[in-house]
Amino acid sequence: MNLERNIKTYYFYSTFTELLILGPIIVLYLISKGLSFTEIMLLQSIAAFAVVLFEVPTGAIADRYSRKLSVIIGLALWVVSLTMYIVGSSFLTFAIAEVIFSIGICFKSGADNAIIYDSLKLLRKESEYQRIEGAARSLALYAQAIGSVIAGFVYEKNIYLPLMISIGFVILTIFITIFFKEPPIHNKKNTRVKYLKQIIESGKYVLTHEKLKAIVLFSMVFFAFYRTGFWFFQPYMESVNIPVKYFGVIFMIFNFVAAFASKQSHVFMEKTKPRTLVSMALLLIVSFILLGLIKMWIGVAAILLQQAARGFYRPIITKYLNKHIPTDKRATILSFHSLGTNIAAAITLPLMGILKDSRDIHSTHLITAVSMIILTAVATVYMNSRLNVNKEKAPIELLKS
Repeated sequence: MNLERNIKTYYFYSTFTELLILGPIIVLYLISKGLSFTEIMLLQSIAAFAVVLFEVPTGAIADRYSRKLSVIIGLALWVVSLTMYIVGSSFLTFAIAEVIFSIGICFKSGADNAIIYDSLKLLRKESEYQRIEGAARSLALYAQAIGSVIAGFVYEKNIYLPLMISIGFVILTIFITIFFKEPPIHNKKNTRVKYLKQIIESGKYVLTHEKLKAIVLFSMVFFAFYRTGFWFFQPYMESVNIPVKYFGVIFMIFNFVAAFASKQSHVFMEKTKPRTLVSMALLLIVSFILLGLIKMWIGVAAILLQQAARGFYRPIITKYLNKHIPTDKRATILSFHSLGTNIAAAITLPLMGILKDSRDIHSTHLITAVSMIILTAVATVYMNSRLNVNKEKAPIELLKS
């Protein structure tokens, strides 16, 4: 079995799998379909709750049967969802489309990551995981940067073109996925672990593993505010009178910064040890504060801090998670992590939508910053107390052991 080929395939897969060129125009598109900002945020909450419901069961299916098949099913569901976005015209249709898209995310989540990590493990190259994941994530973000510019131009021609192009990229990714050589799952044939038992055992493993719980909790806080920040980009740019035609170019810059950060995630870790997770959170907090204080177009530069955090997030979090997960439970436990982060997002997004509708975008950012400071402090205290570390030690230091 040529598992070395999976590394190259993973680079191609990562480049196209998230090349949905919708970021710069999705809010504008939904508003053009008659939705309010509150309804848009409610759609994101519905999507997050759908992930909560389906994340772990789909992860268990990937571990029990086939991770490659799980990824292909997820991509196929994305095609269905994006098609519904094109033909839909009501909140209900978009809500159903979001649920289908979220189920697709669940089938992909953890399964693609498990394929490459277990391939490296069998090749005795686990130490290269972060570098490979960072490079793959960087390629994805560079591709999204180029896609962002395309989105702005084609949206002016026809509002459905970005969706159509995105469908084409998803179909291409399905063909790329076929080329993965699936690594064998340790204990899969011998233990005869049943589907429900797989979920229960993986859940118990997370609940009894202090380091995993600490990482998941911090990730929940970070992810909720990271997702919130994205939906505030376009309202902020409109508030400082940036023409819509420039949104695509601005998002291109965002993605370039995130791509560069992703590729340099290992350097960021080295420079910020032993406070890597807290440092990522601070990038978001400082960005929110600046966006709350600066009421002119130059303030958009503060969003670059969020993009750096976006680039660092996946390579760093998955590195820490994978280090403590056994092979036969990897996709399921990664799904538990995704479940936790989406619960946090599902609760947070509607509240932030209400906040945005009741206040201007600048005071909204300041309130968001204060909220994140409080929750980040709570998460940090929790990690210290659960891991029995001294006050002068940062929690991430113990993740190395």
